[in-house]
Amino acid sequence: MDKIDRRNLNNFIIETNNRKFRVEAIFIDLDGTLLDKWPKRISKKNLISIKKQQQTTSIIISTGRSYGKKVKKIMQLLDVEYAICQNGAIVVNKNGEILKNITLNKEQVERVIDIVKEEKLGFTINSEFLIYTDHWLWTTFTFLWRKKWKKIKKYSFKENNVNKIVVAGYLKSKKVWNLANKMQQTIKHTSIKTSGQDKIVEITHENATKGEAALFVANLLRIDINNTIHIGDSENDSTTKGKVGALFAMKDGSTKLIDLASHLGPKHKRGGVAKLLDGDFTELKNH
Repeated sequence: MDKIDRRNLNNFIIETNNRKFRVEAIFIDLDGTLLDKWPKRISKKNLISIKKQQQTTSIIISTGRSYGKKVKKIMQLLDVEYAICQNGAIVVNKNGEILKNITLNKEQVERVIDIVKEEKLGFTINSEFLIYTDHWLWTTFTFLWRKKWKKIKKYSFKENNVNKIVVAGYLKSKKVWNLANKMQQTIKHTSIKTSGQDKIVEITHENATKGEAALFVANLLRIDINNTIHIGDSENDSTTKGKVGALFAMKDGSTKLIDLASHLGPKHKRGGVAKLLDGDFTELKNH
């Protein structure tokens, strides 16, 4: 395990790459990371740990979720100043003010839709509960996912409105990875990452990443980004690598993230984040 100052667990000290620093801010993902209790709630153990850590450290939510009722509720529960949403496309403060808002342009959106049609998949806009698809099989799955669906021709692009597109339809991770690679090669100026246990592809503008948003928030807080860490479980968390001081992957997260992370924490369930903040992590020496 890496070294933590045991005189005061709130004084979170990290040693990595021959550098030692006190953590001034922690960026934390929600699904698969902080939300450790079914159905997607924060356990008392994680909540107590976060509250304790906040005595000396800024906590920032960093999620792929849209800025809606659930994120607002979590911000209030944790009493955090800022939240990064839609993988970095939106940054919002506790008063609900949108401080950063980056969208995809019409050409980018249309190219995504072309590929969705070619591959017979489905897509959602800004994490809404509406799936656009022309494939009959995925219309049946919308019932299980508690989502509505429409034919793709019903979708109408609105300028400055699309922060993130989620594409779904493949059940095998390898196919999802291949799809993400295809999109990255053909759709210019985008950030394309997998999420949801490598079962979906998320598309945002190249400047709308969790890494870029972390730099933005660190500047608002007037802290050195090198004295921050990010904790997550999906490939979309990998954009913080090389920006924050250390990138922590949950043990039950994406293998793609684990391969890139500087540190490995425990599984996220049953207070995984609390365990990590209490010292249950190892440095991945090859990273």
